[in-house]
Amino acid sequence: MPAHLEKALLLCFHDVLQPATGPANRRSMGRRKGRYSISFTDFQRILGLFESFRVVSLRDWIQGLHPEDPRLRIVLTFDDGYASHREIVLPELTRRGYGATFYFYADQLKNDRKWQAIMKSGVSAFDFGSHSWSHKLMRDATYEEVFRELYLAREFMQSLTGSPLTSFAWPYGYYDESGISAARSAGFSEQVSVDYRVAKRSDIAKVIPRYTIMGKNSVTQVQQILANYNLQKQ
Repeated sequence: MPAHLEKALLLCFHDVLQPATGPANRRSMGRRKGRYSISFTDFQRILGLFESFRVVSLRDWIQGLHPEDPRLRIVLTFDDGYASHREIVLPELTRRGYGATFYFYADQLKNDRKWQAIMKSGVSAFDFGSHSWSHKLMRDATYEEVFRELYLAREFMQSLTGSPLTSFAWPYGYYDESGISAARSAGFSEQVSVDYRVAKRSDIAKVIPRYTIMGKNSVTQVQQILANYNLQKQ
């Protein structure tokens, strides 16, 4: 495996706030705004910071696609299946030629016909993963409870995509050894969390780390993460 494919920077995003176009939309934004929500303007600025990197889905990095491209890899991930991901994020990524991975919790996805249609159609640059069935914190769950939650979510999503689903994102970033084992038994060969460091290929066998991007000062946060990542080329 070429050296530039031995590591990747995984960034985790949540909601991207719609640009306000009227009173109704401003009210909607007010209800949805949270500590992880970023503005559309900041999201565009962040995407512009990636021009010297190759931006791919988790699947593409793991498979080592396009080894001839020497650029460092950035893996964009989006959690929770927000409407803004399909209405804002997908068009922006497509326009720039960026890949990404989207994680859904099944209890929300089962009522979202628009996302289901996108998943069924398939888009080569993007892939989809599970965020559990109910997005509950697994801290006090037994092995059997974790297995059931993850297995049912995986089966449901596979029924939508028509293809194997292998990637799972731990809700709230919490995991332990028992949960890792339960997730593997449920059929997930890749697991991601939020351990705030650059991912290495050796992480694929256990839990792959990500950085969660916060709403406040998100552009500065990403700039600092990228500066540290670039230093690792030397």
